[in-house]
Amino acid sequence: MIKRYTFLTIGVSATGLGMVGVFIPLLPTVPFALLALYCFSVSSPRFQSWLLASRLLGPTLRNIKENRGLTIAEKARVLILVWASILATVVWLLDERPSAQIALIVIALIETYVIVRYKTRIELGEEQQ
Repeated sequence: MIKRYTFLTIGVSATGLGMVGVFIPLLPTVPFALLALYCFSVSSPRFQSWLLASRLLGPTLRNIKENRGLTIAEKARVLILVWASILATVVWLLDERPSAQIALIVIALIETYVIVRYKTRIELGEEQQ
């Protein structure tokens, strides 16, 4: 029972941090969402189903969970969001903390590398275009 509540607490916390990570570039959304998905698989199938059905994260999490890869459109959407949030933060930190700006750009480059290298799934509609 303690194990279940511990995993449930971690899952809810990771979900919250992942949602905050949508708006704050230093908090990566997908790793927190994956942690929440795992914790919910151990503690609450209902919460796991809810997370997999969410409009924002559900499709990506289902593809990762089933090791199907990400479509080019999903990769592009993730990269656009990553770079938009990082660049907005870099501009916001203009002249205040150059080391933080450099760190953010390095984080974005690492995320870009990981996303580009991740398995690409071809959808039928993409082949025909």
